[in-house]
Amino acid sequence: MNIVEGEQALKIAVIGGGISGLAAAYTIQEASKAKNLNTTVFLIEAENRLGGKILTEQVDGYTIEGGPDCFLRQKPWAAQLAGTIGLKNDLIGTNDEKRKVYVVNKGRLVPLPDGVMLIVPTRIMPFALSPLISILGKIRMGLDLLVPPFKGECDESIGDFVRRRLGKEALEKIAEPLLSGIHVSDPEKQSLLATFPRFRALEQNHGSLIQGMLKERKLAAKKKPVSGNGPTSLFLSLRGGLSQMVNQLETSLQDVQLLCGQKVTRLERQAQTGFCISLSGHTPLEVDAVILAIPAHDASGLVRSFAPQIAAELQKIRYVSTATISLAYRKSDIRRPFSGFGFVIPSKEKRDISACTWTSIKFNHRAPEDTILLRCFVGGPGKEEMVSLSDDEMVAVVRRELKALMGLDAEPILTRIYRWEKANPQYDVEHLTLVRQIFDQCQEIPGLYLTGSAYEGVGIPDCIRQGQQAAEKVMGFLSETKAEIRL
Repeated sequence: MNIVEGEQALKIAVIGGGISGLAAAYTIQEASKAKNLNTTVFLIEAENRLGGKILTEQVDGYTIEGGPDCFLRQKPWAAQLAGTIGLKNDLIGTNDEKRKVYVVNKGRLVPLPDGVMLIVPTRIMPFALSPLISILGKIRMGLDLLVPPFKGECDESIGDFVRRRLGKEALEKIAEPLLSGIHVSDPEKQSLLATFPRFRALEQNHGSLIQGMLKERKLAAKKKPVSGNGPTSLFLSLRGGLSQMVNQLETSLQDVQLLCGQKVTRLERQAQTGFCISLSGHTPLEVDAVILAIPAHDASGLVRSFAPQIAAELQKIRYVSTATISLAYRKSDIRRPFSGFGFVIPSKEKRDISACTWTSIKFNHRAPEDTILLRCFVGGPGKEEMVSLSDDEMVAVVRRELKALMGLDAEPILTRIYRWEKANPQYDVEHLTLVRQIFDQCQEIPGLYLTGSAYEGVGIPDCIRQGQQAAEKVMGFLSETKAEIRL
Protein backbone atom coordinates (compact mmCIF):
# COMPACT_ATOMS: atom_id res chain seq x y z
CA MET A 1 0.00 0.00 0.00
CA ASN A 2 1.44 3.35 -1.04
CA ILE A 3 1.19 6.54 0.95
CA VAL A 4 -1.37 8.85 -0.56
CA GLU A 5 0.17 12.25 -1.38
CA GLY A 6 -0.89 14.80 1.20
CA GLU A 7 -2.35 12.09 3.41
CA GLN A 8 -2.33 13.14 7.07
CA ALA A 9 0.12 11.16 9.20
CA LEU A 10 -1.22 9.03 12.02
CA LYS A 11 0.56 10.07 15.20
CA ILE A 12 1.74 7.76 17.98
CA ALA A 13 3.37 8.70 21.27
CA VAL A 14 5.46 6.26 23.27
CA ILE A 15 5.82 7.64 26.78
CA GLY A 16 8.85 6.13 28.51
CA GLY A 17 12.28 5.52 27.01
CA GLY A 18 13.22 2.32 28.82
CA ILE A 19 13.83 -0.86 26.86
CA SER A 20 10.08 -1.54 26.47
CA GLY A 21 9.46 1.92 25.06
CA LEU A 22 12.49 1.68 22.79
CA ALA A 23 11.36 -1.71 21.48
CA ALA A 24 7.87 -0.35 20.86
CA ALA A 25 9.09 2.73 18.99
CA TYR A 26 11.53 0.69 16.89
CA THR A 27 8.86 -1.88 16.01
CA ILE A 28 6.42 0.83 14.92
CA GLN A 29 9.10 2.49 12.82
CA GLU A 30 10.05 -0.73 11.04
CA ALA A 31 6.42 -1.82 10.54
CA SER A 32 5.58 1.59 9.06
CA LYS A 33 8.47 1.23 6.61
CA ALA A 34 7.48 -2.30 5.66
CA LYS A 35 3.84 -1.34 5.06
CA ASN A 36 4.65 2.10 3.63
CA LEU A 37 2.46 3.77 6.24
CA ASN A 38 2.50 7.49 6.94
CA THR A 39 3.12 7.63 10.69
CA THR A 40 4.75 10.10 13.05
CA VAL A 41 6.22 8.58 16.21
CA PHE A 42 7.23 10.51 19.32
CA LEU A 43 9.35 8.83 22.01
CA ILE A 44 9.03 10.88 25.21
CA GLU A 45 11.38 10.38 28.16
CA ALA A 46 11.47 12.45 31.35
CA GLU A 47 15.21 11.80 31.92
CA ASN A 48 17.94 13.20 29.72
CA ARG A 49 18.96 9.70 28.69
CA LEU A 50 17.22 6.62 27.32
CA GLY A 51 17.39 3.11 28.72
CA GLY A 52 15.55 3.26 32.03
CA LYS A 53 17.14 0.76 34.41
CA ILE A 54 19.65 -0.27 31.76
CA LEU A 55 22.62 1.93 32.61
CA THR A 56 26.23 1.12 31.74
CA GLU A 57 29.17 3.33 32.64
CA GLN A 58 32.65 3.07 31.17
CA VAL A 59 35.10 4.27 33.85
CA ASP A 60 38.89 3.87 33.75
CA GLY A 61 38.72 0.61 31.81
CA TYR A 62 35.77 -0.79 33.79
CA THR A 63 32.39 -1.65 32.31
CA ILE A 64 29.98 -1.07 35.17
CA GLU A 65 26.28 -1.99 35.07
CA GLY A 66 24.05 0.08 37.30
CA GLY A 67 20.97 -2.03 36.62
CA PRO A 68 20.64 -5.47 34.99
CA ASP A 69 23.88 -7.04 33.77
CA CYS A 70 22.56 -9.84 31.55
CA PHE A 71 19.51 -11.54 30.08
CA LEU A 72 18.30 -15.10 29.56
CA ARG A 73 19.27 -16.72 26.27
CA GLN A 74 16.27 -19.08 26.50
CA LYS A 75 13.94 -16.11 26.08
CA PRO A 76 14.97 -15.15 22.55
CA TRP A 77 13.60 -11.62 22.14
CA ALA A 78 16.63 -9.71 23.46
CA ALA A 79 19.22 -11.64 21.45
CA GLN A 80 17.02 -11.42 18.36
CA LEU A 81 16.68 -7.66 18.67
CA ALA A 82 20.43 -7.33 19.24
CA GLY A 83 21.02 -9.24 16.02
CA THR A 84 18.48 -7.17 14.10
CA ILE A 85 20.16 -3.88 15.00
CA GLY A 86 23.66 -5.13 14.23
CA LEU A 87 24.96 -6.32 17.60
CA LYS A 88 25.04 -10.07 17.03
CA ASN A 89 28.84 -10.22 17.10
CA ASP A 90 28.92 -8.28 20.38
CA LEU A 91 26.88 -10.84 22.31
CA ILE A 92 28.93 -12.56 25.00
CA GLY A 93 28.16 -15.37 27.41
CA THR A 94 29.22 -16.03 30.97
CA ASN A 95 32.51 -17.77 31.75
CA ASP A 96 30.82 -21.08 32.53
CA GLU A 97 34.10 -22.88 33.24
CA LYS A 98 34.29 -20.65 36.34
CA ARG A 99 30.63 -21.01 37.19
CA LYS A 100 30.13 -21.50 40.91
CA VAL A 101 27.47 -19.88 43.08
CA TYR A 102 27.71 -19.70 46.86
CA VAL A 103 25.01 -19.39 49.51
CA VAL A 104 25.73 -17.78 52.86
CA ASN A 105 24.97 -20.31 55.59
CA LYS A 106 25.68 -19.41 59.22
CA GLY A 107 27.98 -16.62 58.10
CA ARG A 108 30.05 -18.76 55.70
CA LEU A 109 30.06 -19.10 51.92
CA VAL A 110 28.87 -22.61 51.05
CA PRO A 111 28.84 -23.75 47.38
CA LEU A 112 25.46 -24.44 45.87
CA PRO A 113 25.61 -28.16 45.02
CA ASP A 114 26.43 -29.00 41.41
CA GLY A 115 23.34 -30.05 39.52
CA VAL A 116 20.89 -27.76 41.32
CA MET A 117 18.85 -26.23 38.49
CA LEU A 118 17.04 -23.14 39.79
CA ILE A 119 15.85 -24.79 43.01
CA VAL A 120 15.75 -28.45 41.99
CA PRO A 121 18.54 -31.01 42.68
CA THR A 122 19.27 -33.14 39.62
CA ARG A 123 22.51 -34.88 40.72
CA ILE A 124 22.45 -37.15 43.76
CA MET A 125 26.04 -37.24 45.04
CA PRO A 126 26.88 -33.49 45.00
CA PHE A 127 23.57 -32.79 46.71
CA ALA A 128 23.96 -35.61 49.25
CA LEU A 129 27.49 -34.46 50.20
CA SER A 130 26.69 -30.76 50.40
CA PRO A 131 26.78 -29.15 53.87
CA LEU A 132 24.26 -26.53 52.79
CA ILE A 133 21.14 -28.57 53.59
CA SER A 134 20.73 -30.72 56.72
CA ILE A 135 20.08 -34.46 56.47
CA LEU A 136 16.42 -33.94 57.38
CA GLY A 137 16.19 -31.14 54.85
CA LYS A 138 17.61 -33.39 52.12
CA ILE A 139 15.13 -36.14 52.97
CA ARG A 140 12.29 -33.63 52.82
CA MET A 141 13.43 -32.37 49.43
CA GLY A 142 13.55 -35.96 48.18
CA LEU A 143 9.90 -36.38 49.13
CA ASP A 144 9.11 -34.20 46.13
CA LEU A 145 9.07 -37.51 44.25
CA LEU A 146 6.08 -38.61 46.36
CA VAL A 147 4.13 -35.38 46.93
CA PRO A 148 1.05 -35.40 44.65
CA PRO A 149 0.90 -32.61 42.06
CA PHE A 150 -1.33 -29.59 42.57
CA LYS A 151 -4.73 -29.89 40.94
CA GLY A 152 -6.37 -26.86 39.41
CA GLU A 153 -5.22 -23.53 38.04
CA CYS A 154 -5.19 -21.32 41.15
CA ASP A 155 -2.17 -19.17 41.82
CA GLU A 156 -0.08 -19.54 44.98
CA SER A 157 2.96 -17.87 46.48
CA ILE A 158 6.48 -19.09 45.79
CA GLY A 159 6.80 -19.69 49.54
CA ASP A 160 3.75 -21.95 49.71
CA PHE A 161 4.78 -23.81 46.56
CA VAL A 162 8.36 -24.56 47.63
CA ARG A 163 7.35 -25.57 51.15
CA ARG A 164 4.72 -27.92 49.72
CA ARG A 165 7.06 -29.60 47.28
CA LEU A 166 10.55 -29.34 48.81
CA GLY A 167 10.14 -28.21 52.42
CA LYS A 168 10.95 -25.22 54.60
CA GLU A 169 14.74 -25.56 54.52
CA ALA A 170 14.83 -25.61 50.72
CA LEU A 171 12.78 -22.43 50.71
CA GLU A 172 14.99 -20.60 53.20
CA LYS A 173 18.41 -21.67 51.92
CA ILE A 174 17.91 -22.10 48.17
CA ALA A 175 14.65 -20.80 46.74
CA GLU A 176 14.31 -17.54 48.63
CA PRO A 177 17.84 -16.17 48.02
CA LEU A 178 18.08 -17.42 44.42
CA LEU A 179 14.60 -16.51 43.20
CA SER A 180 14.31 -13.22 45.07
CA GLY A 181 17.58 -12.23 43.45
CA ILE A 182 15.78 -12.36 40.11
CA HIS A 183 12.53 -10.65 41.10
CA VAL A 184 13.56 -8.78 44.29
CA SER A 185 10.41 -10.12 45.97
CA ASP A 186 9.15 -11.59 49.22
CA PRO A 187 8.48 -15.29 48.47
CA GLU A 188 5.46 -15.22 50.79
CA LYS A 189 3.80 -12.71 48.45
CA GLN A 190 5.45 -13.52 45.11
CA SER A 191 3.14 -15.08 42.53
CA LEU A 192 4.17 -18.50 41.25
CA LEU A 193 2.22 -18.23 37.99
CA ALA A 194 3.45 -14.72 37.19
CA THR A 195 7.15 -15.36 37.90
CA PHE A 196 7.91 -19.10 37.62
CA PRO A 197 5.02 -20.82 35.81
CA ARG A 198 7.55 -23.42 34.68
CA PHE A 199 7.50 -24.93 38.18
CA ARG A 200 3.76 -25.51 38.03
CA ALA A 201 4.14 -27.03 34.55
CA LEU A 202 6.90 -29.38 35.75
CA GLU A 203 4.78 -30.48 38.69
CA GLN A 204 1.65 -31.13 36.68
CA ASN A 205 3.30 -32.64 33.59
CA HIS A 206 5.77 -34.92 35.38
CA GLY A 207 4.35 -35.45 38.86
CA SER A 208 7.33 -33.85 40.61
CA LEU A 209 9.90 -31.12 40.13
CA ILE A 210 12.84 -33.51 40.32
CA GLN A 211 11.47 -35.90 37.69
CA GLY A 212 10.47 -33.04 35.43
CA MET A 213 13.84 -31.30 35.66
CA LEU A 214 15.72 -34.56 35.04
CA LYS A 215 13.71 -35.19 31.88
CA GLU A 216 14.26 -31.65 30.65
CA ARG A 217 17.97 -31.96 31.35
CA LYS A 218 18.17 -35.13 29.26
CA LEU A 219 16.33 -33.47 26.39
CA ALA A 220 18.63 -30.45 26.56
CA ALA A 221 21.71 -32.70 26.52
CA LYS A 222 20.54 -34.27 23.25
CA LYS A 223 20.29 -30.89 21.57
CA LYS A 224 23.71 -29.97 20.26
CA PRO A 225 24.34 -26.22 20.03
CA VAL A 226 24.44 -24.99 16.45
CA SER A 227 27.88 -23.63 15.63
CA GLY A 228 28.04 -20.02 14.53
CA ASN A 229 24.93 -19.01 16.45
CA GLY A 230 26.81 -17.12 19.14
CA PRO A 231 27.35 -17.89 22.83
CA THR A 232 25.40 -20.81 24.30
CA SER A 233 25.55 -20.00 28.01
CA LEU A 234 22.34 -19.54 29.98
CA PHE A 235 22.94 -15.80 30.42
CA LEU A 236 24.09 -13.32 27.79
CA SER A 237 25.30 -9.75 27.77
CA LEU A 238 27.05 -7.38 25.36
CA ARG A 239 30.77 -6.76 25.10
CA GLY A 240 30.39 -3.08 25.92
CA GLY A 241 27.60 -3.54 28.45
CA LEU A 242 23.85 -3.57 28.01
CA SER A 243 23.70 0.14 27.19
CA GLN A 244 25.15 -0.88 23.83
CA MET A 245 21.66 -2.06 22.91
CA VAL A 246 20.11 1.19 24.11
CA ASN A 247 22.60 3.31 22.18
CA GLN A 248 22.21 1.24 19.03
CA LEU A 249 18.42 1.45 19.23
CA GLU A 250 18.63 5.21 19.67
CA THR A 251 20.83 5.44 16.57
CA SER A 252 18.39 3.20 14.67
CA LEU A 253 15.35 5.38 15.44
CA GLN A 254 15.89 7.58 12.38
CA ASP A 255 12.18 8.17 11.80
CA VAL A 256 11.23 8.68 15.47
CA GLN A 257 11.17 12.09 17.13
CA LEU A 258 13.07 11.74 20.42
CA LEU A 259 11.94 14.06 23.20
CA CYS A 260 14.30 13.47 26.13
CA GLY A 261 14.18 15.57 29.28
CA GLN A 262 10.45 16.08 28.71
CA LYS A 263 8.14 15.11 31.56
CA VAL A 264 4.52 14.42 30.66
CA THR A 265 2.51 16.68 32.95
CA ARG A 266 -0.95 15.74 31.70
CA LEU A 267 -2.60 13.22 29.40
CA GLU A 268 -6.08 14.11 28.17
CA ARG A 269 -8.48 12.09 26.11
CA GLN A 270 -9.91 14.06 23.21
CA ALA A 271 -13.68 14.44 22.82
CA GLN A 272 -13.81 12.45 19.58
CA THR A 273 -10.65 10.42 19.25
CA GLY A 274 -7.00 10.52 20.27
CA PHE A 275 -5.13 12.20 23.09
CA CYS A 276 -3.49 15.50 24.00
CA ILE A 277 -0.14 15.30 25.81
CA SER A 278 1.12 18.25 27.84
CA LEU A 279 4.89 18.37 28.35
CA SER A 280 7.17 20.22 30.77
CA GLY A 281 9.20 21.96 28.07
CA HIS A 282 7.46 21.44 24.73
CA THR A 283 4.28 22.44 23.01
CA PRO A 284 1.37 19.99 23.58
CA LEU A 285 1.15 17.02 21.25
CA GLU A 286 -2.05 15.68 19.75
CA VAL A 287 -1.78 12.02 18.85
CA ASP A 288 -4.01 9.15 17.72
CA ALA A 289 -2.54 6.52 20.06
CA VAL A 290 -0.44 6.37 23.21
CA ILE A 291 1.76 3.61 24.62
CA LEU A 292 2.54 4.09 28.30
CA ALA A 293 5.90 2.37 28.88
CA ILE A 294 6.37 3.77 32.38
CA PRO A 295 5.98 2.39 35.92
CA ALA A 296 2.41 1.46 36.85
CA HIS A 297 2.16 4.19 39.50
CA ASP A 298 3.18 6.85 36.96
CA ALA A 299 0.75 5.47 34.38
CA SER A 300 -1.97 5.59 37.05
CA GLY A 301 -1.45 9.32 37.55
CA LEU A 302 -1.69 10.04 33.82
CA VAL A 303 -4.93 8.12 33.14
CA ARG A 304 -6.79 9.01 36.35
CA SER A 305 -8.74 11.91 34.81
CA PHE A 306 -10.39 9.79 32.11
CA ALA A 307 -9.95 6.20 33.36
CA PRO A 308 -10.26 6.23 37.18
CA GLN A 309 -10.88 2.47 37.41
CA ILE A 310 -7.72 1.65 35.45
CA ALA A 311 -5.81 4.13 37.61
CA ALA A 312 -7.03 2.41 40.77
CA GLU A 313 -6.04 -1.03 39.48
CA LEU A 314 -2.59 0.21 38.44
CA GLN A 315 -2.00 1.49 41.97
CA LYS A 316 -2.34 -2.08 43.25
CA ILE A 317 0.98 -3.02 41.61
CA ARG A 318 3.52 -2.43 44.38
CA TYR A 319 7.13 -1.34 43.89
CA VAL A 320 10.22 -1.58 46.09
CA SER A 321 13.52 0.30 46.10
CA THR A 322 16.98 -1.21 45.63
CA ALA A 323 20.55 -0.08 45.01
CA THR A 324 23.66 -1.63 43.49
CA ILE A 325 27.19 -0.83 44.65
CA SER A 326 30.11 -1.72 42.39
CA LEU A 327 33.62 -1.87 43.87
CA ALA A 328 36.95 -2.48 42.13
CA TYR A 329 40.06 -3.91 43.81
CA ARG A 330 43.63 -4.60 42.80
CA LYS A 331 44.21 -8.33 42.64
CA SER A 332 47.47 -7.81 44.48
CA ASP A 333 45.51 -6.42 47.47
CA ILE A 334 43.30 -9.51 47.78
CA ARG A 335 44.79 -11.92 50.34
CA ARG A 336 42.24 -14.72 49.89
CA PRO A 337 41.71 -15.38 46.16
CA PHE A 338 38.21 -16.43 45.12
CA SER A 339 36.54 -17.73 41.99
CA GLY A 340 32.94 -18.09 40.91
CA PHE A 341 30.00 -15.92 39.95
CA GLY A 342 29.28 -14.67 43.46
CA PHE A 343 26.99 -15.42 46.38
CA VAL A 344 23.40 -14.96 47.56
CA ILE A 345 22.24 -14.44 51.13
CA PRO A 346 19.09 -15.92 52.71
CA SER A 347 17.08 -13.33 54.63
CA LYS A 348 17.36 -15.42 57.80
CA GLU A 349 21.10 -14.61 57.84
CA LYS A 350 20.11 -11.01 58.61
CA ARG A 351 22.90 -9.37 56.62
CA ASP A 352 22.87 -5.82 55.26
CA ILE A 353 23.44 -6.92 51.66
CA SER A 354 21.37 -9.49 49.78
CA ALA A 355 23.88 -10.72 47.21
CA CYS A 356 27.24 -10.07 45.57
CA THR A 357 28.20 -10.71 41.93
CA TRP A 358 31.87 -11.23 41.09
CA THR A 359 31.35 -9.32 37.89
CA SER A 360 34.75 -9.59 36.20
CA ILE A 361 34.84 -13.35 36.81
CA LYS A 362 31.31 -13.86 35.52
CA PHE A 363 31.95 -11.89 32.31
CA ASN A 364 35.00 -10.90 30.30
CA HIS A 365 35.56 -7.27 29.23
CA ARG A 366 34.52 -5.87 32.60
CA ALA A 367 37.76 -4.81 34.33
CA PRO A 368 41.47 -4.27 33.65
CA GLU A 369 43.48 -7.49 33.89
CA ASP A 370 45.18 -6.67 37.20
CA THR A 371 41.92 -5.79 38.99
CA ILE A 372 38.63 -7.37 39.94
CA LEU A 373 35.13 -5.86 39.88
CA LEU A 374 32.40 -6.82 42.35
CA ARG A 375 28.78 -5.71 42.61
CA CYS A 376 26.66 -5.82 45.77
CA PHE A 377 22.92 -5.40 46.23
CA VAL A 378 21.00 -3.69 49.02
CA GLY A 379 17.36 -2.83 49.67
CA GLY A 380 14.33 -4.76 48.53
CA PRO A 381 11.40 -6.03 50.62
CA GLY A 382 11.87 -5.21 54.28
CA LYS A 383 15.18 -3.42 53.69
CA GLU A 384 14.25 -0.41 51.60
CA GLU A 385 15.65 2.00 54.17
CA MET A 386 19.15 0.93 53.09
CA VAL A 387 18.65 2.76 49.80
CA SER A 388 18.39 6.07 51.70
CA LEU A 389 21.88 5.79 53.23
CA SER A 390 24.47 8.32 52.12
CA ASP A 391 27.12 7.16 49.65
CA ASP A 392 29.76 6.94 52.39
CA GLU A 393 27.42 5.01 54.70
CA MET A 394 26.43 2.58 51.95
CA VAL A 395 30.02 1.87 50.93
CA ALA A 396 30.97 1.37 54.58
CA VAL A 397 28.12 -1.15 55.05
CA VAL A 398 29.14 -3.07 51.95
CA ARG A 399 32.81 -3.14 52.88
CA ARG A 400 31.93 -4.40 56.37
CA GLU A 401 29.88 -7.23 54.88
CA LEU A 402 32.57 -8.19 52.35
CA LYS A 403 35.13 -8.33 55.12
CA ALA A 404 32.88 -10.54 57.27
CA LEU A 405 31.87 -12.89 54.46
CA MET A 406 34.91 -12.93 52.17
CA GLY A 407 37.74 -11.69 54.35
CA LEU A 408 38.10 -8.80 51.90
CA ASP A 409 39.43 -5.81 53.81
CA ALA A 410 41.39 -4.03 51.07
CA GLU A 411 40.64 -0.46 50.12
CA PRO A 412 38.60 -0.32 46.88
CA ILE A 413 40.17 1.70 44.09
CA LEU A 414 36.78 2.61 42.62
CA THR A 415 33.17 2.64 43.84
CA ARG A 416 29.92 3.39 42.04
CA ILE A 417 26.42 3.52 43.55
CA TYR A 418 23.15 3.35 41.63
CA ARG A 419 19.85 3.86 43.43
CA TRP A 420 16.58 2.56 41.98
CA GLU A 421 13.80 4.09 44.06
CA LYS A 422 10.41 2.40 43.69
CA ALA A 423 11.62 0.88 40.43
CA ASN A 424 11.11 -2.85 41.04
CA PRO A 425 7.51 -4.05 40.47
CA GLN A 426 6.19 -6.75 42.78
CA TYR A 427 4.25 -9.61 41.20
CA ASP A 428 2.01 -10.55 44.10
CA VAL A 429 -0.25 -13.62 44.10
CA GLU A 430 -2.98 -13.24 41.43
CA HIS A 431 -0.86 -10.65 39.61
CA LEU A 432 -1.80 -12.06 36.20
CA THR A 433 -5.50 -11.77 37.05
CA LEU A 434 -4.98 -8.11 37.94
CA VAL A 435 -3.07 -7.50 34.69
CA ARG A 436 -5.83 -9.12 32.62
CA GLN A 437 -8.39 -6.87 34.28
CA ILE A 438 -6.31 -3.79 33.51
CA PHE A 439 -5.74 -4.75 29.88
CA ASP A 440 -9.44 -5.61 29.40
CA GLN A 441 -10.40 -2.18 30.71
CA CYS A 442 -7.88 -0.51 28.38
CA GLN A 443 -9.76 -2.01 25.42
CA GLU A 444 -12.62 0.33 26.30
CA ILE A 445 -10.33 3.30 25.56
CA PRO A 446 -9.28 3.07 21.88
CA GLY A 447 -5.67 4.01 21.31
CA LEU A 448 -4.44 3.48 24.88
CA TYR A 449 -1.86 0.77 25.53
CA LEU A 450 0.30 -0.25 28.51
CA THR A 451 3.63 -2.03 28.42
CA GLY A 452 6.73 -2.59 30.53
CA SER A 453 8.07 -4.53 33.48
CA ALA A 454 4.97 -4.00 35.62
CA TYR A 455 2.85 -6.49 33.71
CA GLU A 456 4.08 -9.72 32.15
CA GLY A 457 7.77 -10.11 32.95
CA VAL A 458 10.57 -8.03 34.45
CA GLY A 459 13.55 -9.36 32.49
CA ILE A 460 14.97 -7.58 29.45
CA PRO A 461 13.65 -10.17 26.95
CA ASP A 462 10.16 -9.97 28.49
CA CYS A 463 10.19 -6.17 28.38
CA ILE A 464 11.29 -6.18 24.74
CA ARG A 465 8.56 -8.68 23.83
CA GLN A 466 5.92 -6.63 25.63
CA GLY A 467 7.03 -3.46 23.86
CA GLN A 468 6.85 -5.23 20.51
CA GLN A 469 3.39 -6.60 21.30
CA ALA A 470 2.13 -3.14 22.26
CA ALA A 471 3.49 -1.78 18.98
CA GLU A 472 1.70 -4.50 17.02
CA LYS A 473 -1.57 -3.65 18.76
CA VAL A 474 -1.10 0.02 17.91
CA MET A 475 -0.42 -0.76 14.26
CA GLY A 476 -3.55 -2.89 14.12
CA PHE A 477 -5.59 -0.11 15.71
CA LEU A 478 -4.21 2.52 13.36
CA SER A 479 -4.89 0.34 10.31
CA GLU A 480 -8.54 0.15 11.36
CA THR A 481 -8.60 3.89 12.03
CA LYS A 482 -7.13 4.61 8.61
CA ALA A 483 -9.71 2.41 6.91
CA GLU A 484 -12.51 4.24 8.73
CA ILE A 485 -11.10 7.62 7.68
CA ARG A 486 -11.00 6.57 4.03
CA LEU A 487 -14.60 5.41 4.22
